[in-house]
Amino acid sequence: MSKKVKIVVLSPYEDLSSCEHRPVQEAEYFSKKGCNVEILVMQRKAKGKGIIENQIQGISAKHFLCKTDKMEKLLNDNFFFRKMKPIIYFKWFLQFIRFLSQECKNEKNTFLVAHNLEMAVASCIANRKRENHVVFVMRELYEGQVTNRIKSRIIRTVSRWAQNRSDFLVHVGPVQISVTQKKNKHKILYIPNYPVAENYKNIEFTDSKELRVNYIGSVRDKKSLTMLMDAAKDIAGLKIGIHGMGEAYPALKELESQYENVEITGYYDYKKDTRRLFANTDIVYCAYNIEILNWKKAYPIKFYESMEAGLPVMICKGMAPEDLVKENGCGFVFEYNVASLHNLLLYLVNNREEVEKKKLNIKKLKGKYTWENVVHRYDALFDFEERGYCGRNIKKRT
Repeated sequence: MSKKVKIVVLSPYEDLSSCEHRPVQEAEYFSKKGCNVEILVMQRKAKGKGIIENQIQGISAKHFLCKTDKMEKLLNDNFFFRKMKPIIYFKWFLQFIRFLSQECKNEKNTFLVAHNLEMAVASCIANRKRENHVVFVMRELYEGQVTNRIKSRIIRTVSRWAQNRSDFLVHVGPVQISVTQKKNKHKILYIPNYPVAENYKNIEFTDSKELRVNYIGSVRDKKSLTMLMDAAKDIAGLKIGIHGMGEAYPALKELESQYENVEITGYYDYKKDTRRLFANTDIVYCAYNIEILNWKKAYPIKFYESMEAGLPVMICKGMAPEDLVKENGCGFVFEYNVASLHNLLLYLVNNREEVEKKKLNIKKLKGKYTWENVVHRYDALFDFEERGYCGRNIKKRT
């Protein structure tokens, strides 16, 4: 009998055919292993009501929609409803938990692979009888997402509760291992956000008279991307591209017209558009706001994507990959301020040979950090399940 796997995600997209690529990569791997795989999606941006079924890249999916056109209008235009947003979102979250509980009602030994904190909490509540296995894919350092101490403490409490109730913890960065409670360390599977090597093969790079510095990925960090735009302003021979969607996209798109050398394109299809975007890039911008601990300690996937593409990176001092970049001479490091970044960009526009040197160095790292090298670690889920382990009785892993 094949194993059952339900990937539980919160979608950042309005399009029901789109999904973040990490959950889809996992679903494809489990499917190839012969598992019965389904993606369960909580939709907060797509408009509609009820459950819609479709397929995402060949994987069966169920979308839980909770926002009608009328509610969307009220949330945007009505002062009272804008103030009530947190309560309304919480109500939708409770409704999604009820939906997830129904999906798991007659299930036993199904793996609920929950992406990020909200979906892990929902999965743990839905699995309160412990008849299935919750796999908490911790794609962030959650308590490090905010600078407010009270909010950070609340998030840490919720995160630790979810970790205690989960059967497995999937970590994507080294710092997560060090802050995990000792009683939960035996649950850890270390599976970083490495790129699929196949998506970066045979890229046909284009030439340009302009130096092209591109950000390619989830558009969340408004401060760092605005810094790039400001630093590049009025530098002749420089082109800035910001490609992707995220919570910072609308605000940045509004600013785009103020910059002659900035292009903000929005959503792109990971499988279809990746080669094209990297083919038209000279340097990949990977800098994040180091005031946010989660970003300071992170190794962004675009950092590893650059290695596979053979393109140098640009990061700021204080980020976790700084030493790796310096040791391998595979990118450029600047102080986290507009003036420092401006001086670096101006220097590189006038010294293009420095970019070519870094390209040669980063190509030496190709193939070292790929999804194909780590995804097989998910096999441990089934190894322990077959030996009779689950959240309450896992004692030690060897």
